[in-house]
Amino acid sequence: MSQNAPDPGPDGSADPTDAELLAEIDAELAAERAATRRAPTRLTGAVLLIGGLLGWIAALALQLDKEILLANPGASLGCDINPFISCGDVMMTWQASALGIPNQAIGLAGFAIMAVAGSLMLSGTQSPTWFRWARLGGMTFAFGYVHFLAISALILIQALCPWCMVIWAVTAPMFFSNLAHLIENGDLRLPGPLLRVLRHWVVLSLIWYAVVIIAILAAFWQQWLAVAGLS
Repeated sequence: MSQNAPDPGPDGSADPTDAELLAEIDAELAAERAATRRAPTRLTGAVLLIGGLLGWIAALALQLDKEILLANPGASLGCDINPFISCGDVMMTWQASALGIPNQAIGLAGFAIMAVAGSLMLSGTQSPTWFRWARLGGMTFAFGYVHFLAISALILIQALCPWCMVIWAVTAPMFFSNLAHLIENGDLRLPGPLLRVLRHWVVLSLIWYAVVIIAILAAFWQQWLAVAGLS
């Protein structure tokens, strides 16, 4: 008998090799992902398209408001609701151009690209691997940058920009759905428990919304009480 042959099992058949076991596990995982896809191509494409359009509109509104302020620094904008809910106060800070160019320009370009990517996914176009990774990279950058701007607004600027919060709101599901899509496609391999958590992109988006709402309530608690006439 060859020394490389697998040992026979209790019933006389050969035990499977490690490679065969891994292949069988991969096949089972692939079948499970295919049977319970939470971020199929067209759904993810719809999220990117709708989120991209809403984010682009918000970025355009901010750009138009910024031009009004540059022409007339004392102008009152439609989104200037009260001292702590004001686009004007936020867009005149250094954070509004933290990367050397206005955030509105980044938003107009980035959300347009993601809307086009979503349209391609909705049409059933098969994207190459590099493009899928580039799409996730772009959304990862956007989601990280949103956190920088949100923390700045809550702690440093101490003012909320309504159009900015629209951008926050659409970026979260765009990121989480795109991440889940890559996981289900097998492009991103992660440990089983983490993989199962990250595929629930709707739940993750809702949790993120809840955390942001709690942070906003806590950061402006006295202001909310004043608005409600309780202080």
